[in-house]
Amino acid sequence: MTTVSELVTSTTAIEKPILPCSTPAVVAPPQIFRVRPIMRQGTPSSIAGVWTRFATLDAARAAAKPMYHDDRVLRVFIVTDGVMPGFVEWVER
Repeated sequence: MTTVSELVTSTTAIEKPILPCSTPAVVAPPQIFRVRPIMRQGTPSSIAGVWTRFATLDAARAAAKPMYHDDRVLRVFIVTDGVMPGFVEWVER
């Protein structure tokens, strides 16, 4: 029976050349935005645009404007969509 230590010895590990590898290009994921309203009462889940993800900041701003037509919405802000959402900006009336 052959053991693992017999198959891999320190000399076989040293004899294998280490090839230089190029560093992979760092590709930043596309920035995706979400719109979050602050409500006077209730939850914002029924307001259109809350569950939508936007590819551009201008699209998120355009979706935030109609939210102010609901009288329960006090303020609207835009965040990045990720594990840790980051604040981007407040959207004024």
